[in-house]
Amino acid sequence: MSQENVEIVRRMNEAFNRRDRDAILAYYHADAELRDLQHAPDAPERLIGIDAIRAYWTQWDDAFDDFTAEIEECIDAGTYVVTATHWRGKGKDSGLEISLRAMEVVEFADGKIARLTSGYSNRDEALKAVGLGE
Repeated sequence: MSQENVEIVRRMNEAFNRRDRDAILAYYHADAELRDLQHAPDAPERLIGIDAIRAYWTQWDDAFDDFTAEIEECIDAGTYVVTATHWRGKGKDSGLEISLRAMEVVEFADGKIARLTSGYSNRDEALKAVGLGE
């Protein structure tokens, strides 16, 4: 099942980069949790449920003309998938370009995403979160 989870993460990432929010959210449990460890000061760290996650991404879509996430590494960790992701964006009004590398942990239950935690600062920290680090 874990290789299937890796494939789900890759398909979800492709949908994210197309801005196909319906396709992304189809991979999530209805009460899934999104946690952003590097959240903006005016944004919550933790969101629960499809509607909250959709609203959060809509804010990003409203702020950026181009906002993509390139998965540079995928680590199969059983019920978890750990990714090294390169986030890029260009502000709609400001033209400000962002480039950020972070680690994400995606937790699966019953073939769907139950929790996604974004913003681990390094690989060791993310691996420790899934029980693979020291």
